[in-house]
Formats: sequence, C-alpha cells, structure tokens
Amino acid sequence: MPLCPHISHSGDNPMTLVDATIKECGELLNKHWSFLDWEWPTIQRSKYHRTSTKEIPSIGMVKELVLQRLGIIPVFFFLVVLFGTQDYSGPYSNVEKGLLLLYHLLTGCSMADMGQFIPKSSFHQLHKEFYEKRGGELSQMITRMLGAMFSSVRIRLLCAAENNPVDFRHVTLFLDGHDTRVSYKGEGGSSLYSYKLKKSGFRTQVCTDINGMILFVSESMPCKDFNDGTMFVQMDMGSKIHPVDCVALDGGYTQFIDQVVASSPSLSPKNFCCPIRKQRGVPLSGSEVLFNDMFGSFRSRIESTFGELVSTFHKFSNRAPVRVTTVDTFMLQFQLACLLLNTKNFTRMLNIPVQAHHSLWTQLGFDYMGQQV
Repeated sequence: MPLCPHISHSGDNPMTLVDATIKECGELLNKHWSFLDWEWPTIQRSKYHRTSTKEIPSIGMVKELVLQRLGIIPVFFFLVVLFGTQDYSGPYSNVEKGLLLLYHLLTGCSMADMGQFIPKSSFHQLHKEFYEKRGGELSQMITRMLGAMFSSVRIRLLCAAENNPVDFRHVTLFLDGHDTRVSYKGEGGSSLYSYKLKKSGFRTQVCTDINGMILFVSESMPCKDFNDGTMFVQMDMGSKIHPVDCVALDGGYTQFIDQVVASSPSLSPKNFCCPIRKQRGVPLSGSEVLFNDMFGSFRSRIESTFGELVSTFHKFSNRAPVRVTTVDTFMLQFQLACLLLNTKNFTRMLNIPVQAHHSLWTQLGFDYMGQQV
C-alpha cells in the first residue's frame, strides 16, 4: 500500500502529507528497526551436542517456501531478533531449525508431516523449547513490537486525512473478530462452536490501523461463549488506543460501546464509528442506508488483512482444524503470524532495502556465528 499521496499545505514551508508521513515513518524506523543493521549473533553449542551437524533433507525446499511467503527481511528479523537467542536441541543447524518452525507455521502441516525433515520427536522438542519454554518472554516481546514498530498515532491521522473517504477521515483503526477452526481437548465441543465457521473454533479480536498493520490482538476464546461484544468489553480499550484514535466497528459491537466508555476515562463515544442502527418500526432513510453501505465497504479493509493473514499462514486458513494442546501456544503462534505479516508489509510499504547480511540465511550451510557448518 502506498503512503499518503502528494497534497500541499499552506504556510511558509509547506509540507505535503506524504512528506510528513515519510518523516514519521523514518522516526519509527530509527527507533524500532535498528535490527536491520545487526550482525548475526554468536551462539555457542551446548556441550551435549554431537560435534558434527546433520543435514536436513529438502532444506532447500523449506528455504524456498519461506522466502516466497515472507521475503528476506522478515525471516532475518525472526532468526536474529526472536529465535536466535540460544542453542536449541538437535544435531542440526540452528538457523535451519528456525526455518522449520516458520515452515510449520506457514504451511499448517502437522507434527507428523514435519517428520519428512527431522524426526517427529526432535521437532516436537524444538517446538516445545521455542513456544513453551520461551512462551511468556516471546508473548511480551511480540505484544510490545506490534504496538510500536509499525504505526504511530500521527501516522494514522495523516494517512486517514488523505486516504479515507470524506465521511470517515476521522477513523484510524479497525477492530473485528477472527475465528480459527481448532481441535482442542481442553474445552467441550459445544463451547467452541462458531456460527461463522459451523465448526469448533477460537475467536480472537484483531485491531488494525488504516494501513493494514495489526497493532494488537486479544486473548483467544471459545467462539460460542465469547461474541465480539463480550470480548470488546474485556479488552481494556482505554489502555490500547490513543484518545484521538477512532475505531471502526460493525453492528455487533454497538450495544457495548457505553460499557467500554464507562470503564475507560480517556475514551468517549467519539472514539468509535459504527453503522446506523435501525430503530424498531422506523425504517432507515435513504441517506442512512447510503452511509451504512459506504461504511461497510470502508470497514471491509480489515477483511483484506485477514485474507492476507490466512493466505500467508495456512495454519489459520480454516481448511483443517488447528490441533491445539494449550491456548497459550495457539495465541503465541497467532501473534507471531501477525508480527511477521506486519514486518513483510511494512518492509514493502517503505521499500526498505535488503542488505547483504540479511540474505545469508538463504545460503546452503549457513548458521549463526560460531556454528558454521
């Protein structure tokens, strides 16, 4: 998505909206994207590893798919910032272990399917070490990064003023629920039933800005017992959005706005934009019908973000249920998918150049410093 197109402002030194937005994005890059200049970390192998590193069959295919779905910089970001902090179990390249985790998330394949690369027990241990042993730390990191790396209130206001339809230039955010098919032994089937999917599922509230960047997600809950409005009330919106933000919501949230405002002193009804509700026995006027049609079309942008999320990360595509052992692991994987999608799209939006060291992971036999094959 392009940044705000050219428009002149008055004053002695007029600044276009695109100039102002680029300036804000530059400040965001300087503050939160320093990893672009990081070198690959040094990771010492534990004394329990065998001295020789085993080759992973078809690792070239894994690298090709990961590269095609995500691109150079998002994978570099994952391997250097999130994954590359320790030595993980197994007599394989640690970089390639990280790529296997990405492949698993991108394809949605089962643990058994991962046995084509390394033994199922080895992948299960790797999965456990990353998602469970480091789960709390990673969740906090990803939550912080989603909220800081890709958007600021000033960027949202500038882009809304230029890119939004006239009636919605005050809208900076979208919120909607995303349902994911799951198979989970921790809840009865009836509590998981999603009327949208006609299957068992978890519902997660997702907030995006008008550039399609995912800024925060809620806890994932059983679909039947947690509708959008109930989850909206529980999300503590006052701590997550700026007082000048305005969130576009569909009609399922309207009746809950007063509860959210009552519990958030910094917010008012003006922080939310909804379709006009029909009063009993009173038909909507022509202008009201037109407004609702325009609003529905405008708000559908978040559906495009959902579409890109599931087409990139097949784990959440609902083609087959996600086998969930713990809700925390499911939530962490969903957060990680959102973070990597943001990184991909923000890199493309700002046309961030790839540096030579970013692509080293694509080379055969490359590993973290101190672990070269």
